[in-house]
Amino acid sequence: MVDGSGPPTLLVAPEPDPDALRDELAETAEVSSVETAEYGATALEMLEDGPVGAVLSAADLADMGGVDLLQQARCERPTVPFVLFSRDGDERLVSEALSVGVTEYVPVESNPDADILADRLTDALARVRPDLTGEEESAGRFEQLVEFSTDMLTIHRRDGTVRYVNPIIEDIMGYAPSEFVGHNPIDRIHPEDRDDVLEFFADPKDWLGEQREVTYRMQTAAGAWRTLESIGHNRLKDPALAGVVVNSRDVTERQQYQRELERQNERLEKFASVVSHDLRNPLQVIRARVEAARADSQSEHHAHIEDAVDRMETLIDDVLTLAREGQVIGDLGETALDDCAHAAWAHVDAPEATFACRTDCAIEADADRLVELLQNLYSNAVRHAGPDVTVRLGLLDEDGFYVEDDGPGIPRDERDLVFEYGYTTGDGTGMGLAIVREIAQAHGWDVTLADDADGARFEFTGVTVCPDSAGE
Repeated sequence: MVDGSGPPTLLVAPEPDPDALRDELAETAEVSSVETAEYGATALEMLEDGPVGAVLSAADLADMGGVDLLQQARCERPTVPFVLFSRDGDERLVSEALSVGVTEYVPVESNPDADILADRLTDALARVRPDLTGEEESAGRFEQLVEFSTDMLTIHRRDGTVRYVNPIIEDIMGYAPSEFVGHNPIDRIHPEDRDDVLEFFADPKDWLGEQREVTYRMQTAAGAWRTLESIGHNRLKDPALAGVVVNSRDVTERQQYQRELERQNERLEKFASVVSHDLRNPLQVIRARVEAARADSQSEHHAHIEDAVDRMETLIDDVLTLAREGQVIGDLGETALDDCAHAAWAHVDAPEATFACRTDCAIEADADRLVELLQNLYSNAVRHAGPDVTVRLGLLDEDGFYVEDDGPGIPRDERDLVFEYGYTTGDGTGMGLAIVREIAQAHGWDVTLADDADGARFEFTGVTVCPDSAGE
């Protein structure tokens, strides 16, 4: 955006419409302002009269050639960035321009394209690397800062071609930086991912100063495919960078691990479902046989058999819950904590126990899993504190809630073990509190056992309390 805070860029062009080209450059290039001159002599006078940030000149002027202007400008301003554009692809013209110190040469077709000229102008400014506020910056400072980065860093022009890439690309992808600079790497992107990458770079004028992310596969120099996770920062209007800065990280191993973990979880869940189905059938037969046996005779063994069947069914339910690794919770939403608390209590067979809920707030949670978490805590309290236990649920001061009972509590030497799989001090399965921890962690909560409580008190922190919900 033109702000007039620094020296102007001088556009020297006789045709077809230098004022229109000036206006387009002012909107597109990262320069403070743009002034025009139709003749080379006028441009030289402007170079003599005051500071000029850069010169953008056509090769054919009314009174002299662009190379002649460049040669005379170098006598007056030897370090000013000078971009020469021409419809003539004559190699001698290019050679002459390079020999007298042109910064950038741009071949154009018919009318000059402002976007292309703006890109090459920013390249020229970046190469000489002046600070447009007047403070000079040492050449190559940016490259020195990112040279040893562990991420692959590229700076792209608005058309996607690479202006700079740090040397780490050779370690990650096997390419020398020179193989990328000046090229658009889209041909090295996996065909299935190209549309995503093209959308990532689309319409850079529409997301100036913003950030985008994309994950895709790129082919290495050896022909293998690596998965890259890229974050792009649109810094086209930043004079120090003048491009889309892309930080790319190789996440191939991480994605392979995640896919393998998902496959293992699927196999585990299928295995647990099959096993639970196969176990429930004989348990139903046992229960039916016990009921038939009760009708024929009375025996103290019948109650013990039914208790064992109940324990097996509870164990099966717990195994299925733990087998849902990666699917412990579903979508999170605004959930009434008191509704879930009472719903969980309704599943607990403890007619002599007392339950008190001291909150009517809403939290961000999966309601079904929250009910399951609370039900396990209640059942644990009844099992260890007795059938007439009092259980209370309330809010902590800041970001959480607690569940406590008035039972004997948990011995200090066992507090570090209560959330471990298989740990139990009674006739439980040893999975109830392990499930509580799994569900809490899946929500992003921390669960701890309070040290100073008279009974057992479980505290959950890191909980998001929904706005406008009431407290205790």
